[in-house]
Amino acid sequence: MSLSNKKISTLSLTMLNISAIISLSSIAYMATIGLQSIFFYLIAAITFLLPTSLICAELSSMITQNNGGVFSWVKAGLGEKAGVLAMWLEWFNNVVSFPSSVTALVATFAYIGFRGFAENAHTSVSFWLVMVCVFIAISLFNCLPLRKVVILNIVGAVFGMIIPGILLILGAIYFLVTGQSNLEYHGVGDILPAFSLGTYALLVKTLSSYSGIQSVAFHMTNIDKPEKNIPKSILIATLIIVSLTILTTVGLNIIIPVKDVNVLNGLIQGISQVLSIIGLGGVKPLIVIMISIGMLAALSTWVLGPARGMQTAAEQQLFPKIMAGKNRFNMPVNMLMIQVCIVIVLSTAFLIMPSVYAAFALLIAITSQFTVVTWIMVFVAAIRLRFTQPDTHRVFYVGKRNSNWLLVTMSLVAIFMCSLGFILGLFPPGFSHVKDILRYTTILIIADVIIIAIPLVWIWLHRKRIV
Repeated sequence: MSLSNKKISTLSLTMLNISAIISLSSIAYMATIGLQSIFFYLIAAITFLLPTSLICAELSSMITQNNGGVFSWVKAGLGEKAGVLAMWLEWFNNVVSFPSSVTALVATFAYIGFRGFAENAHTSVSFWLVMVCVFIAISLFNCLPLRKVVILNIVGAVFGMIIPGILLILGAIYFLVTGQSNLEYHGVGDILPAFSLGTYALLVKTLSSYSGIQSVAFHMTNIDKPEKNIPKSILIATLIIVSLTILTTVGLNIIIPVKDVNVLNGLIQGISQVLSIIGLGGVKPLIVIMISIGMLAALSTWVLGPARGMQTAAEQQLFPKIMAGKNRFNMPVNMLMIQVCIVIVLSTAFLIMPSVYAAFALLIAITSQFTVVTWIMVFVAAIRLRFTQPDTHRVFYVGKRNSNWLLVTMSLVAIFMCSLGFILGLFPPGFSHVKDILRYTTILIIADVIIIAIPLVWIWLHRKRIV
């Protein structure tokens, strides 16, 4: 039996789904709203995570060329032009996330002995230079042979996500057992979000934090009894993902009071507090370095993956030929350098915005908005394919084979939530401390228009080739 046809177990599929989605990157800014984060996590899981997982399973079992993916799905449902737009948005929202990821990395490493370096207005230029240098170094590393890159990425999964998460949860348990909890709880009402734009602005980021299932969707058809085991695997994965994100976020609130959570380096802030309390403050630098290496490796994974996708698309003449360039190691060196240039431009937000928190909020808003726009296109494509290609074989169906109501309902609910999240995401979250809301929203709208206009102009100029 070939590897591509080898069946995987329900447990393996569940673990793949979890690894594709779960991340500790969002817990710090979600912790700034305390127990209200639970409400957003649950809403996002029900109205976004479950629909994306189930619909991706159906689409991947129907469209198998090139292992499926967002481009193939949207192209099949809405045409090649829409597919190209979706691919651009998926790539660009990853690129926009790089500056904020590097910010968190630098702020975490600065915890060794340069605390305040990231937040200090007097060091903004120095901070920007460090960010740019770090990202250039990561991009150059990804020009090396793939084997070396993969080794670092495995290190990132262990040291950047698993170990920090365990340390944080264990620390929270210790705080609870010893009566040192900083979490304030007055009743179920604490979970319901306050009626403020600063709080609801985090909805779009919560939705996008549960994105990523598309990267492993093609595995879903390689499982016995898909009609039974795919929903089972997705349900188990969803429960684990939601539980872990809630536990780590609430765990941070148990260790650090809500008002004191730092959105840039909240993870190491919480772990550092635990180490100090239990008398292990001396190992703090080692833990900081370990987590920084993990974050570096995790970022490296995202730097290469989208670049490869765009490089392949450029080889198919869907994007400019210059994007197709590779080096002697077969790595997408031209795309990596293009990403560097874009990140340098985007990271100037840290120079022109009133604070590093405002710039950080702006960048995560942009990437979150275009994540949900991409998914809106996928949901629309899924609905249309049910009516235009009803007889095309699908290994897995959302709902019954002769009924469309479940898929359509789930898609429409998800589209509504994504649209609502996009609109609310135009306003600054509370942690950004933005005073000039009009300026922030204007900059965000201008950025949104420019980002979506670029592929539309490209598609129009090549409308005869891109059909």
